[in-house]
Amino acid sequence: MSDDRDERAIDHHGADFARDHHALYREARGSCPVLHSGAHGRFAIVTRYADNRAALRDSATFSSGRFALDNGRLGGGVAIPPNGMRIGMIEMDAPRAGELRAILQPWFTIPAVEAASARIGQISRWLIDTLIERGACDVVDDLAKPMPSLLILDVLGLSLDRWRDYGRVLHEAVAKSSGSIEGLRWLAADLRRSVAEGDYDQDGLLAALMAAEVQGEPLGAAMVCELAMMLLFGGTDTTIAAIGHMLRHLTEHPEDRARLIAEPARIGAAVEEIFRLHSPSTGVARTVMAPIEIAGSSFAPGDRVMFAINSANRDEAVFVDAERFNLDRPKRPHLAFGWGAHACLGQNLARADLRIFLTEILERMPDFQVDLDRAERYTSIPLVNGHARMPMRFTPGTPSQSPVGTWPVLTMPRLRPIA
Repeated sequence: MSDDRDERAIDHHGADFARDHHALYREARGSCPVLHSGAHGRFAIVTRYADNRAALRDSATFSSGRFALDNGRLGGGVAIPPNGMRIGMIEMDAPRAGELRAILQPWFTIPAVEAASARIGQISRWLIDTLIERGACDVVDDLAKPMPSLLILDVLGLSLDRWRDYGRVLHEAVAKSSGSIEGLRWLAADLRRSVAEGDYDQDGLLAALMAAEVQGEPLGAAMVCELAMMLLFGGTDTTIAAIGHMLRHLTEHPEDRARLIAEPARIGAAVEEIFRLHSPSTGVARTVMAPIEIAGSSFAPGDRVMFAINSANRDEAVFVDAERFNLDRPKRPHLAFGWGAHACLGQNLARADLRIFLTEILERMPDFQVDLDRAERYTSIPLVNGHARMPMRFTPGTPSQSPVGTWPVLTMPRLRPIA
């Protein structure tokens, strides 16, 4: 890895980075689009949209896979430093990644997701029913964590009575909270037990994975659990962050909230702008497999590169007035869900989840106000940028049904592949 620029003390795990990264990236896009850091064994950060998109499409040159290091640990993958364990097919290369993706893809198409929209609505209504009479809640604990946790548990076919524990563990892991490793060990053990005992709905995705084969061979329980962990993380972290960003933005910009209430057909556009402007995923790492140059910087095999998705989505060369939320923004593909062979498998579900949930919130608690002075952002954002805490108040209302159970009773068609 070489160019004429000295390495900088950039640590994407640090509190300074979490606070100042947008300014850092804005300057870089204009003058030095590839940053170099001496942290975590040295890596580069690519900041411009065109360079990010081209590299994410080139999975042959930029590997997502894991490989053995000299110390016996696993290197590579999508995080810097590497995750402690491989995270499913997002940390694999072709052909294996494509084979596994082909099994999962039918569950997350637009038609499959839209056919399950009424069921997503049931989860949304139940969740609001649990707190509507209180007039106050914490967005993170009471709205953002439960909604995607319930949804992905239902998709997998796991019992919904686990939503509190699973949601807590996943959020603490993403937020890098103290003690989160122990929580992850518990969740992984619980998942292994469920798979071993067949403790899952036979119409859910876990059952489909247990029955699936690749080249005539079953996936096996270990791979099924690994893919389930991937889906649990991917199905919760970005949506938790996006819900928080959305409700904060609409508190800070009441004119946008008023327009969405008057024109609910624009909610889909609002969802896209939140994912673009406040990209929950801050970046993804790759390992260079062949010599290549990006924006004047040369890279050699083995170099590690971070593709700064949240910088690319604010690139002024692609998005006019890029740092402003615009409900009328012309459609341009953002990179909030990545690009290429490893684009987020569940992006259609994340979009529908946020769209349906926001519709319900605006109908039933339209005057919500986030307490901006007490809202707390993550202090470390190596992979996900979100909030740890976000108090909110609203005019109390009446539950849509009574009694309100401890988890939703879902009667509408569940998410399934569309034949």
